[in-house]
This record gives sequence, structure tokens and C-alpha cells, in this order.
Amino acid sequence: MGHVPRDRRRDTQRDRGGAIAMSLDQQAAVASNWMLPLPDALTELLLARTRISTIARGTRIFEIDDAPDGIYRVLSGVVSVQGKDAEGRIGHLLGPGAWFGEGAALTRQPRVVSTVAITEARLACLPLSVLEHAGLEHPELWRGLAGLAASNAAIAVGIARDLMIARPEQRVIAVLRRLGQSLGHDTPIPLSQEQLADMCVLSRGAISRILSRLEAAGKVRRGYRELWWLGH
Repeated sequence: MGHVPRDRRRDTQRDRGGAIAMSLDQQAAVASNWMLPLPDALTELLLARTRISTIARGTRIFEIDDAPDGIYRVLSGVVSVQGKDAEGRIGHLLGPGAWFGEGAALTRQPRVVSTVAITEARLACLPLSVLEHAGLEHPELWRGLAGLAASNAAIAVGIARDLMIARPEQRVIAVLRRLGQSLGHDTPIPLSQEQLADMCVLSRGAISRILSRLEAAGKVRRGYRELWWLGH
């Protein structure tokens, strides 16, 4: 599938050369920790070639086995990450500030996860062609991307660790804590109880009982197809 379908996204204004014209605020939002060690000239090049788009809820950004097309950053909204299991179970949620897609860009191998906007979202995209061209003149770019990949690998290890917790309530707490940290404690977690049950490998009845106890303890607040993690 690759790129987000163009008829389902609204780009910001382009300059005459076809590149996205970003404001200073947008450039500040796109810049990230992995860019900090890079030379100023390289950072300016990457920001100048970054594309900004707004996509609708339910839009697939890329799918498993897609060829790499670039790396993405969430500017607003929430993006889900799904693995290869037959149920399409959500493994993690990415909120504003998160970069993703760097693994396939580094290896030039097909995507190993799918990503979907589960709310309306604004994304920044650095196309693979831009990364490859910039990397020829600035090989330190690849070290920066490797650092980003290491950070995201640590999150993947955390996901596996959460699912190995034997006690169901402690497993749910671990998953909610991770999602709260990813999205920010002021942002609702946009999941139904059924989706959360799938993430925690529990039945809907079990997740409902656990959430009721956590809500009574002041650790969770529930809404319609969303909840807030209030714990620590």
C-alpha cells in the first residue's frame, strides 16, 4: 500500500517547486531529539523536504509487507501499530512527537507492522528518497536514525514485557501506563474496551471487571470508546 492515499489527506500549501511550505512552528514540531546531533545544514535540509498531511480516522499509513517509503512523525492525533497476528491486534499507540517507520528505511526491507490513524491525525513524512540523498552527503544521518530505531526497539521490548505479566490486573495496569506515557496523561486513550481486552489478551468480561476496580480506585476514567489513565 505504501503512501497514504492522496485523496484521503489534505496537504499544507506547497511552494512552486512542489515541496511543503512549513511555518516556523511546524518546523519546530517536526524537529526531534534524534536530529539534535546532526549538522545544522542537514537538519535544515530535512525540515525543508518534510511533507505535512492531515489524514482521516481509519486511514492506513502503511501495511505489513509494503516497501519502505519514508519515516513519519505524529504531529497530532493517535496512530496505532499492529503486528502480523491474524486478529490484527493493536500492539501500541503513538501520540504527538512519536517517529515511526525508520526500521524499513534503514534496512530497505518490507514493513513488518501496519500503522493506522485511529483518530484524525496530522503527520510529517520524510520520504525515503530524501533520506537516501541526504545520507550520501551526510552519513551521520544514519547514526541518528539508528538511535531512533534503538529507542523504538526499547518500546517493543516493553510491549513484550507487559504481555508476559501473569496477573491480569497488573498486565492491564502496565499496558495503560505505557499508553499513557506514549500519548500524554492529558490525552484520552482512544480504545474501546474490546480493543483494550485484545491488547491485554483478556476477555471483554475480564477487562470490564478490572477497569471497574481501577476506576473505583481513581486510576482510570472511562468515556465512550476512550479512557484516561490517571495512575502513575
